[in-house]
Amino acid sequence: MSEITKESRAERAIACHNKAYNCAQSVAFAFLDKVDIDPETLFKVTEGLGLGMGGMEGTCGAISAAAVLAGLKISTADLEKPNSKGTSYKASKAAFKEKNSTIVCRELKGVDTGKVLRACPDCIRDAVAIIEENLFPEE
Repeated sequence: MSEITKESRAERAIACHNKAYNCAQSVAFAFLDKVDIDPETLFKVTEGLGLGMGGMEGTCGAISAAAVLAGLKISTADLEKPNSKGTSYKASKAAFKEKNSTIVCRELKGVDTGKVLRACPDCIRDAVAIIEENLFPEE
């Protein structure tokens, strides 16, 4: 298998988005090789996270995928004493907000202001880069 680069991960995510995957699904699928989950389940788990959780009111789907991937990578899955939440929570939101000034889909798309801060493909690329840097550096 050829080496996967940041650019190829981002382009894999964009290709999924072009096939009508939502932003969360697109970003998550760029890292499918890094997590222990089958494609169908990952698709289902991230389906409700697109379009700012379905109505542009919530967190951008692209960076929401970071939360899903963080749990898949970091969680101890200890059902009796959940002990890894804090580590998973820190995963990437701050870097995305710093780069784009918000994590809210509606604000990124400029719905209320008419000024688009970041289009979906750029949010997807940003999220892929942030996830790669924070969750899967040099693996």
